[in-house]
Amino acid sequence: MPTVSNSETSRSRDFLLPDLGEGLTEGEIVSWLVAVGDTVAVDQYVAEVETAKAVVEVPSPYAGTVTALHAGEGEEVEVGAPLITIEVADPSAGPPEEPTPTTPVADDIPVGEEDGADDDEDSGNVLVGYGTSGGKGSRRRRVTARGDSADAGAAPGGSSTRVERATTPPAKPPVRKMAKDLGVDLTTVEGTGPDGIITRADVEAASAGGPAVPAPEPAPAPEPAEPVTIPSAPAGALEAERVPLTQLRKAVTAQMTRSRREIPEAVTWVEADATPLWELRESLNDGQDDVKVSALAIIMRMVVAGLRRFPTLNASLDVEAQEMVLHRHVNLGVAAQTDRGLVVPVVEGADRMDILALATSLNDLAATARAGKLAPDQMRGGTFTISNYGAFGVDGGDMVINHPEAAILGVGRIHDKPWVVDGVVQVRKVITYSIAFDHRIIDGGEAAGFIRFLADVTEDPTRLLASL
Repeated sequence: MPTVSNSETSRSRDFLLPDLGEGLTEGEIVSWLVAVGDTVAVDQYVAEVETAKAVVEVPSPYAGTVTALHAGEGEEVEVGAPLITIEVADPSAGPPEEPTPTTPVADDIPVGEEDGADDDEDSGNVLVGYGTSGGKGSRRRRVTARGDSADAGAAPGGSSTRVERATTPPAKPPVRKMAKDLGVDLTTVEGTGPDGIITRADVEAASAGGPAVPAPEPAPAPEPAEPVTIPSAPAGALEAERVPLTQLRKAVTAQMTRSRREIPEAVTWVEADATPLWELRESLNDGQDDVKVSALAIIMRMVVAGLRRFPTLNASLDVEAQEMVLHRHVNLGVAAQTDRGLVVPVVEGADRMDILALATSLNDLAATARAGKLAPDQMRGGTFTISNYGAFGVDGGDMVINHPEAAILGVGRIHDKPWVVDGVVQVRKVITYSIAFDHRIIDGGEAAGFIRFLADVTEDPTRLLASL
């Protein structure tokens, strides 16, 4: 059912920010997709809202004219608070003109059931931030910092048609807020950060009327003839910068704090000769062109086999009931670092997949995560997590268990190292595995047995066949 307020006049409707998933209490406005004075259709997206799970496009349950936006970009809005006010269309004038359909986007997922509403202009459904049951969500171009509407798309006679939305300038919410405060239009700013992201320096330079350019390298100082006294730094030169936590970072903070507070974890690790694993990866990629198989995809299949042998690692503890919950399915979470921060997309039903299927699912999730398009459903329900910190060129680490799971596997880099084979020192590809486990329900012998199994299968992948 639409989240609305009925205390307004018969034509004015407040659309209240709905719960965008899993009882979240607030969301941050990333960008407005409409401006005051714009005409909107039912199910048209009006705002991009960042939650602790994902960036979600919120559709309007009404057709009419936008009369108020109740927050600025970069500001937080509580669930149940007014998001936008719309003066609904005159019922006697018939239904509003249907917007021109656009190419659907992968994350536009219509869900839910029809719900009878009093007004003809109502959508009938606004659910968890993924559009309404009709799946008619349409996109408009992002408005500029001056709040200009899409007047360029007005049809003759005053009727407004939908204007295609341009790509939102890449900038984090604090930078967007800074730009708004300084009156800088981000669509005119060229980002100098990684992948073209707009930085604070870019906004400051645009506000000052010039491009952000790196400071020139200072010329080398001449060798002093006598000791030189270095002057003190001017007052305020070392002041710290305060950056507001994003919704995702707040969620990570709460999750990590809870895990450290509630779970008495222990860690153990082992090195293994990964040369046979590396050769299997090359063989799989040489034998087919459908999917690129990474070493991690093979390790995921090994993990599934290991969890069958040591099921307590694929469990969780119900403290109130004083019960250990043994999961009969394996949903593998894979920790991934993105521009938004740490996320853990989940490969559901990993125990029913072969290596190629796991590789396909892993590649798809990685691409979606990098694009910032992961949906909340793709980051919940995990039973065991893998942290591939080897992607950052490190060998090992002390992981934090992803509450309420019971264990997390760390995968180090695969690198050349001297290794003794049949009494002879050779250069082999070596990997380090580490496991952090909940010592309340998992004994050290079980964790050691699991990680030793991974090492044995890494050194002889044929053992994996006997474990299927």
